[in-house]
Amino acid sequence: MDIEEVERCLQYNNADERDVLKQFFTNPPQLDTSRKTIVFSTPSETGTSYFRLFEPMKALWRHYRDEANFIYTECLQPNHMVMADCIIMHRAGNLHSHFVTVKDVWPKTKKRPLIIHDVDDNEFNLPRRHPMAELWYASGKDKMSLQALKRSDLVTTTTEKLRKTFRRFNDDVHIFRNQFDWTLPQWNLNRDEVRKEMCPKWFANGGDDKIVIGCAGLTSHFEDIKRMHASIKAIHDKYPNTVFVLAGMALKDSQVEIEYVDGKPKFNDKPIEDENLRYRNRVIALYDDIDPDRLMVFDALPLEEYAKFYTLFDISLAYIEHNAFNSCKSEIKVIESLHYNCIPVFTSYGGYEDFWKSVPKNVQHDHMAIGGSSPRLWTSAIEFWINKLQDDPGYVKNVMANLVAFSDNEYDINLGAEARLEFLLQQTESFEEEQMNNMAQYSDYYGE
Repeated sequence: MDIEEVERCLQYNNADERDVLKQFFTNPPQLDTSRKTIVFSTPSETGTSYFRLFEPMKALWRHYRDEANFIYTECLQPNHMVMADCIIMHRAGNLHSHFVTVKDVWPKTKKRPLIIHDVDDNEFNLPRRHPMAELWYASGKDKMSLQALKRSDLVTTTTEKLRKTFRRFNDDVHIFRNQFDWTLPQWNLNRDEVRKEMCPKWFANGGDDKIVIGCAGLTSHFEDIKRMHASIKAIHDKYPNTVFVLAGMALKDSQVEIEYVDGKPKFNDKPIEDENLRYRNRVIALYDDIDPDRLMVFDALPLEEYAKFYTLFDISLAYIEHNAFNSCKSEIKVIESLHYNCIPVFTSYGGYEDFWKSVPKNVQHDHMAIGGSSPRLWTSAIEFWINKLQDDPGYVKNVMANLVAFSDNEYDINLGAEARLEFLLQQTESFEEEQMNNMAQYSDYYGE
């Protein structure tokens, strides 16, 4: 593959360009055996693997391609175990469970790779209302998660709560927050152009008087969107110049039926036939008391384009229910919002609370991080920012400038690449030394 084409596609603009990178890292040119080889493995590509594997790998190759070999796979194979010095296994899955077990029976006279389990959700404690809960538990993913935590050499994750939780099962847990490549085209869009393109009924002929309040979230956030309704309705009724965006409706709307054959689950993926049960329509039904001319509902966008949603918002809402699963959520919705100068109003809980504690006191603001779930608290915070946007935009500009500068710097994946590579190489080198010392116990020289 032409290396110049690969370098050009580092700034991918669409799925085809990003696929060039995936093909390159899946089948890289001849490996330099004098370097460490790091394999990034996921059972399938998801939003989490994009942040935890693909983007970090891309940043490492961009800046440090001469320091190590980097391989990406969505189908881990025995040859990966042989060629790798380190394998980062993101999320629980059948193949990952198999190779974690293989690790335990590895010949004592052969060097094996360092196995890192990477995860940014609590995969063994999904709440009952989570849309994937029944399928997850029936397929044994919760048990696979616990196996991976217990048997991997070390664990990397995203939040302090996850580290505390996972240390019950593995003593060696490290935090690497989700970070962003702010140089990508989707993080450098023209707000006015995108607004006119996606919301012509509001912005085709100006729309400067409109204040857009938005939320971006897929099916796992249905309960959060449901609980935001009371505040959104109150704002809708009091401020006629507000409009609302709910973004991220599932592209594949299907249901999985579980059938047990000889005591074993069989999964049948079927399209949803009842229109009322489709995620998009369930969300619209929740907001049927909102003026349809003031509400827009968008389907999910691909990973290469989803940042478009944040160009639409003036105020970005990130409400999360208080439960064990959500306490482990990372803060990326707030970071994404800030990059496009959206005022974030979010639940100060879990990863979001971790983030807010890391923000310097002189940069924080009381009406962003909401410590409770009461609609009154949320409505009051949103009202504060609406009034400031209308009456004192200079105040908003100053508040946001300092917060955006902090966030963009703290969550820049290119700035964080050196520390990430140093960690991986040091951990791999220490593990290899231990392996060689152990192998030496089974080696001797008896002469010719």
